[in-house]
Amino acid sequence: MELRTEHVDDPAAWYGPDLAASEQWIYRLSMADIAELDTAIVGARDISLRQVSRDDFPLDGLAVKLAAIAKEVDRGIGTMLIKGLPVDRLSADEAALALWGMGQHVGLPQPQDAAREVFHHVRDTGDKLDINPNLRVYQTNAEQQFHNDGGDLVMLLCRRAAKSGGASRMASAVTVFNEVMKRDPALAEVLQQPFHFDARGQQLAGHPPVQVVPIYVWYGGRLNSLHKRHYVDFAQRFEDVPKLTDAQVAALDLVDQLCADPEINIGFEMEPGDIQVASNFSIFHARDAFEDYPDPAQRRHMMRLWLGLADGRPLPACYHGTREFGPLFEIPGRAGP
Repeated sequence: MELRTEHVDDPAAWYGPDLAASEQWIYRLSMADIAELDTAIVGARDISLRQVSRDDFPLDGLAVKLAAIAKEVDRGIGTMLIKGLPVDRLSADEAALALWGMGQHVGLPQPQDAAREVFHHVRDTGDKLDINPNLRVYQTNAEQQFHNDGGDLVMLLCRRAAKSGGASRMASAVTVFNEVMKRDPALAEVLQQPFHFDARGQQLAGHPPVQVVPIYVWYGGRLNSLHKRHYVDFAQRFEDVPKLTDAQVAALDLVDQLCADPEINIGFEMEPGDIQVASNFSIFHARDAFEDYPDPAQRRHMMRLWLGLADGRPLPACYHGTREFGPLFEIPGRAGP
């Protein structure tokens, strides 16, 4: 792999206050968009969700806008927030169908776990990370540190917000890399060397429970990232995983420090009907801890898709065995050049 030793010039290299001051990253569904969605939901509601194809969920005008959003997320600023899906009048099944159908016009659903499930409901299960070794952070109400998911991009729909807390944050992984390079080039080199990640029991079939991959990979003229501090720390529970070096800890600490910097990240509250779309190669996202309602019918409820792009970036070989990006290699033409 090629070592990147210079600043990366990329449209996704933004700073939070600049992005927050613009509407560049926000798309508000129009009445015409919502009318198309309503018609598509009615036409597809008798089809099993995972069997609904793009043809089963025609969107016409909105499809063109979704394609433009996918391009902006993949090749531009790396994130978009779609606002205004009328979840207040949609059932849970209809909201899921809306997200799934929109996703069909963006990319190909990717497996999110070892069972190859392609649609996840994001809720607090009440389980605890220190008790269940296969529990993933999204299944709790704990703070989610800055990280990225799988597939080329993630689509996350807010159906219900928590009673309090749970704010979302995003940071440009490219900006973070550039800041590391500026402050300590030696640590930027460390971040491009292998780290051990606990797969939390979700590893691809035939692969070990620990993934070995750099935080940053420069490949095909683009900067790629895979960062999950929790899972790097969790991997230390395995006897055959080497202890983190002082340099690795310093590099991870600097990444976390930069991600948490309000001059770098952007924070926002996801409202019911919002859909966050983000690149999993150029954006780190986080979530504050939250307190939920005692009534299950009122509790925080998100729905999530991981999506692959047929025309997405070339993939470095080190991603082949990862649960996040490995399935992308199944898309024709997605292996590296």
